[in-house]
Amino acid sequence: MNIKKIFNFMFALTATIPCLANPVLANSAELYDKQAKNEIEAYANEIGNLTDRFIFYNGPYHPYNEIANGLDMNYIEYLKYASNIQLANPWERFYACTTSGRCCGMSILSILAHNGVFSPSDIQEGKENLIDIKCDTSLTGCKDDPVMNKILAYHLRQDKADFNLFMKWNLSHYSKSEQVDYLLETAEKANQNGKYFLISYYDFNLWHAVTGMGIMDGEWEWYGKKYDKCILTIDTNILHQDEETDDIVSYGCAADSSLFVNSETKEVCVPVYFDPEQREDMICGEDFKIFTLDDDNFMNYMGKINPSDSYDTEFSDINSITVKNENECTINVTDSDNTTYDGISECKAIFPNNGDEYVLKGKDFKVQNTVNAENFGVNFMDVNHAVHTDFQGAVNNIFYNSDEFNFDVSAPTEYDISLIFEEGSYKFSPHYKFDFSGNTDSDFKAIQTDRGVILSSSDGLECQIKINDIIRDENGLVSVVYTGDRAVNPEEKVQQEAISTLNDVLLTFDENGSLDYYIGENYDTKVQKGDVNCDGFIDAVDAAQILIAYSKNSADSTAYVGKTLGDYNGDGFVDAVDASQVLIKYAELSAK
Repeated sequence: MNIKKIFNFMFALTATIPCLANPVLANSAELYDKQAKNEIEAYANEIGNLTDRFIFYNGPYHPYNEIANGLDMNYIEYLKYASNIQLANPWERFYACTTSGRCCGMSILSILAHNGVFSPSDIQEGKENLIDIKCDTSLTGCKDDPVMNKILAYHLRQDKADFNLFMKWNLSHYSKSEQVDYLLETAEKANQNGKYFLISYYDFNLWHAVTGMGIMDGEWEWYGKKYDKCILTIDTNILHQDEETDDIVSYGCAADSSLFVNSETKEVCVPVYFDPEQREDMICGEDFKIFTLDDDNFMNYMGKINPSDSYDTEFSDINSITVKNENECTINVTDSDNTTYDGISECKAIFPNNGDEYVLKGKDFKVQNTVNAENFGVNFMDVNHAVHTDFQGAVNNIFYNSDEFNFDVSAPTEYDISLIFEEGSYKFSPHYKFDFSGNTDSDFKAIQTDRGVILSSSDGLECQIKINDIIRDENGLVSVVYTGDRAVNPEEKVQQEAISTLNDVLLTFDENGSLDYYIGENYDTKVQKGDVNCDGFIDAVDAAQILIAYSKNSADSTAYVGKTLGDYNGDGFVDAVDASQVLIKYAELSAK
């Protein structure tokens, strides 16, 4: 099919493939080529292609150094709308997710505008149609463009925990046939309701999102294979030269960028990206997978324009587990029916190219380090939490469910754990991120409760604690901190703490957001300042631990006494003066 020349494709996320120029419909007459092309594009024009798409094209625009230095206004705006887990990611992830394109954001905005969730004038004032919206796509201007700012807010929806998990679950656990059937079903529904929908497809060389418009029946042949269904799409990668302005602009719905399906064999072809004669590993091969979504509320959840505050999609038991040394561990999963299965074989059998990430459903997950490898780490992510771990030493088992993270070891082990709470998943604290690090000879547990986080270890606890805070306004937006013309990460380190105790402790906060510790069978006894080992008494042992901590701090060594309990006189330091005053207090208590 001889369609206008394709220019400079840059694709979503980090994958790229070479440009394909002038793809040809195999074994068909030129007259049939033109007729098929005209029929497809004529129907596309009937259902919104002339108005309900962006005219500017998808491409990269983020200068690396400006993001790194906090000068990219789109990055600043992203921080305002980012979820807690996104805020905890380094800025390099933002760069990786956006530098090669913004196809998902452009597609979602097209869908929501066409479906009436908001109007084009909400994107750019005074515009009645998406095709009339202007955007500066130059490398230097685009980063500050307000339209691009909105596109970016929706492009990064795919990076939020709920969307990311739901998409990966669908890609990794539904068969190719099931994915194609749902695509056809959704496209038929789009025809009936006049609604657009999202299509995201994946292959080894490409991860790309397009706007699904509807479906046609017919007979088509591409590269020697026949197809009877055509899913019309608006693909922001497809470009042509405007005859009046000579500008390179988006073509909209093109016949050869649509998805062609054989409804019997479930084979799919996107002709512009698939030419086996040019390259055997182009998309639409054995690993080609399709994610289809027509839930407007889900696409606009906590969005930038008329945001929805809820959605019906349910996936609370989906967990992403990323491990190091994947051939040296096992993952055992217990589901809601108390059935246990092998997570690695379950996920690998369906999604063989997912590397060391396993997307699994269950209520309990156990990762066993079968060879006691050092430098072992496991990251967990569900819709409410993200847990990042790093261990130096022999780790046996790592356990995780939505309320509890714990591990046991067979030798002295250093641990470094980040526990991140998503908005709405906790009530006990204004703080969203907790870092725990220390040493253990046995195990370590962090258990979420309604009141706080319980820290526990069988042989006593030595733990350094960092607590981070995100300030959001009444609309849920992050208050970004500015220094002159430069925006810095909104994350504010609230407290750095440490604790050394033989007892389990509940870490929680008072009404002012200040840290408190509680002990006892029901964690109803508040630990008093000076009781640094949390045994319920202020005595000479506490004074000795304060002196040891003071010595270590003076030598830039790791100490496990924090200011909450160890700074007895409140001068901001843990030192020999505090130890002396604790001894005086101990003497007073002993004399009673």
